[in-house]
Amino acid sequence: MSKANNFQKMRELTFYQQAAVAIVLLERMLPNYQLFAEVSSFGDAALPRHTLDLVWEWLQVRRAKINFERLQDELELITPEVTHFDMFGVYPAVDAMIALDSMLNGIREQDSMEFINVAKISQASVARLIEHESADLDITTEAELKKVVRDHELMAYEMDCLAELIEICGAIQSFDREQIQQLKAWVKEQGVTNLGMELN
Repeated sequence: MSKANNFQKMRELTFYQQAAVAIVLLERMLPNYQLFAEVSSFGDAALPRHTLDLVWEWLQVRRAKINFERLQDELELITPEVTHFDMFGVYPAVDAMIALDSMLNGIREQDSMEFINVAKISQASVARLIEHESADLDITTEAELKKVVRDHELMAYEMDCLAELIEICGAIQSFDREQIQQLKAWVKEQGVTNLGMELN
């Protein structure tokens, strides 16, 4: 399935179904920030985890009173500046935080386009890793690089995961505790982040 096709199918879901897809994608991106925080001794791995737990709570209890604006301000303070770190891991860490910020914007503004942005950021993060790993290959044109990214197993897996999540969430009408446990179990079943790193 093409990326565009996935995004179109995601647009056809309801607001809360789109939100659920984005939350699950964030579960797969968050460890990228947590690992970076651990390795670089920068930031705070607990705050994004706590924030995402509150987002799950919002999905289940829609009247939950959560100050997402304050959380966004706090998350901004622990988002690294890429120029300050000489390691590739800073990029997926920033991607995870930008995606989490998009998620919170989507909830606050009731704007489901922000949830689709989460899916786009996740794919862009995967593409960047593939490009980074392909630096030693003899690639001379933009078109060749695009083909390497498109044909890579990690990108195929990312797109398969999104397609599967759209199908799973599209079949759920209300997200109660049981459905949320099912989605969290799906993440554990995959066993890896969007970048193919093992989940602890």
